[in-house]
Amino acid sequence: MHLRALILAALLALGTGLTHPAGDLLQEALKLLETHYFGYAQPDFKALGERYGRELEQLCASNPECGFEAGRSVVARLVRGIGDGHTYFLSPERYRQSLDRFAGRVDPTPIYGISMVGFFDGRVLIGDIRPQSAADVAGVRPFDRVVAVGGESLRSLEDFRNRINTDQPVRLSLLRGAQGAEQHLELTLRRQPYTLPVLPTLYAPSGAPQGVFVLRIPDFAVYKQVGPRVHALVREAQGKGARAIVIDLRGNSGGEETECESAPGAFVGNFALEMRTKTATVPFGYADGAVLGNDPKDPNPPYRLEQPARFSGKVAALINGSTASCGEIMAYVLQHFGKVPLIGQRTVGVMNTATEFWPLSDGSAIAITYVRTFKTTGEPLPEFVTPDVEMPYEPEVIARTGRDPMLEKALEVLGIR
Repeated sequence: MHLRALILAALLALGTGLTHPAGDLLQEALKLLETHYFGYAQPDFKALGERYGRELEQLCASNPECGFEAGRSVVARLVRGIGDGHTYFLSPERYRQSLDRFAGRVDPTPIYGISMVGFFDGRVLIGDIRPQSAADVAGVRPFDRVVAVGGESLRSLEDFRNRINTDQPVRLSLLRGAQGAEQHLELTLRRQPYTLPVLPTLYAPSGAPQGVFVLRIPDFAVYKQVGPRVHALVREAQGKGARAIVIDLRGNSGGEETECESAPGAFVGNFALEMRTKTATVPFGYADGAVLGNDPKDPNPPYRLEQPARFSGKVAALINGSTASCGEIMAYVLQHFGKVPLIGQRTVGVMNTATEFWPLSDGSAIAITYVRTFKTTGEPLPEFVTPDVEMPYEPEVIARTGRDPMLEKALEVLGIR
């Protein structure tokens, strides 16, 4: 064995003995993971340290000043090697973006306030609409299909983005509703500065019976804003005579535990679960308008809603293969405690754990699974949510026909005609 290899082996503690910035970063990451990881994978951190220490040693062989950039690439592979979808590496830029997202900080650059699902058959399918954004004020709705900009048809999603990349007003030609009975709309909008975070929206879907509303929840990221807004929108729906609400959790990537505790309370009332770390157990649930707990590392305290809602009409929810984390918790609570039928696809499969960010010295971070979620009986929650009615999410069908089969199935299950 070469002398350098002997020294490396002698210095291994958590698997590395590398004495440069990249090696320091790897050792720092290993220590955090070994200290805090509480997921269901069973990683051998010493073996992982040895493996990725050797990899970094080879990467840095010709550069004794091996810097953070090389370390990040190896740390990222190390974290992936654990095999836990809730534990992942964040580059400095992605970590800053994640902190901004969870804090509700918004880039003040003017926007339209729309997301695009994709481009299908010459049409851009609109996804989420930010409340009070330029698109919202102009009257754009989720699942509208853009067929032209300024009277000219579209060639691709990139073509659409390029055509609306202007501070001048743009005229969108839209289709809304089912093929054969769709509305043809011409809406003009101009992007504007926007300061609200991503929040839930409520709308009456085109062609649905009177009194049917969709509550769209894109994520649960922002503390004390998503849950209270869900309750406010439920009260709004009740004021408009709602007899059924379909909760759309498709693509919901999760967020703050407090928000996926308070939001389902508007539909199921009180419920109780619990969260456990290596050293603590805390309540997780909702009781008469109060959020019962939060994960122990989160500095945001539980809170009480000022005006809790309780919907007494019919409720269903839509989920798909991208519904994750807090989105899965919401779906589970609806199904398990409220007997709310779930329509769609099996979820991602990280429901029974929660994650937190641990920063590294170079400005990057690791999201580490450090909480497990349990029933009050001590039984762990399942990994994923299984729908009551399984069917695919096919946005291309919505773009082509103007019909949302999952929404239609939800209304059928609820007996809404």
